[in-house]
Amino acid sequence: MKTVKTLLLAGAALLMAASCTQNGSSGSAGEGLNIGYVRLDSLTQLYTYHTELVAEFEATAKKMEAELIRSQQNLQAEYEVLQKAAPNLSKIELERAQLDFQRVNQNYQALEQQRSGELAQEEAKMNAIVKEQVDKAIAKLQEDLGLDLIFVYESNLLYGSEALDLTAKLAEILNGMEAPSTEEAE
Repeated sequence: MKTVKTLLLAGAALLMAASCTQNGSSGSAGEGLNIGYVRLDSLTQLYTYHTELVAEFEATAKKMEAELIRSQQNLQAEYEVLQKAAPNLSKIELERAQLDFQRVNQNYQALEQQRSGELAQEEAKMNAIVKEQVDKAIAKLQEDLGLDLIFVYESNLLYGSEALDLTAKLAEILNGMEAPSTEEAE
C-alpha cells in the first residue's frame, strides 16, 4: 500500500514537472498534459452562494440550539422541583413524580436527536447543492481551458506552481452561475 502511494505521488510530481516545463501555464495548446489545481478552502471563501448557504445553515443551527437550551432549562427546572418536593411526597407520589421526570427527560433526548438529524440533513443538502454547482463549474473550466487533470490542492498535491492555481477562475465561474432555485435545491 505504501509503495502504491509513493508511485502515485511520484507520478503526480512527474506530471507537475512536465506541465511546469510547458511555459508554466495551465492552458498550453496541444503539448503534453494540461493540469491545474483548486484550493478548496479558498474556494469556499470566494464562492458567494456557498457563503450564503453557510449563513443560512448557521442561523438554523442557532435556532435549534436555542430551542434545545430552553428544553434543557425546563428539564433542569423539573428536576429542581422534584428535588425540593421529594422529602414531602409519599412513596407513590415520589414514584409518579420520578416517572414524570423520566418522561420529560426522554422527550428532551428525543428532541435533541431529532434536531441533530435535521441539522445533519440540512448540511448534507447544502453540500449536495454546492457539489453539483462545483461539478458544473469544473466542467466549464475544463472545457474553456482544455484541462486534462484538476487536482485538489489540500488532499492530492504537495506543491503546485501559482500559475496552475485555478481557484480564482473556478470561483469566477461559480459566482457567474445562476443560483439553483429552491425547487432544484430540494
